[in-house]
Amino acid sequence: MKDGKLKGMAIFQVDFDAQKDFLQEHKVRFQSTLIVFKGKSEKGRSTGDTDPASIRALLEKGL
Repeated sequence: MKDGKLKGMAIFQVDFDAQKDFLQEHKVRFQSTLIVFKGKSEKGRSTGDTDPASIRALLEKGL
């Protein structure tokens, strides 16, 4: 998040055990789920992905 065009993105971390309302509202069923929004619109999601290139491509959907 510190380099290039991703530098200005906002990141929010949700506590899987404590923030059940958010998880239910966004249909998150598993830990390690990344959801990318642009404004109020969901642009993509991934669960359990550890590949940096794949995660970067997902994040770029929010630009």
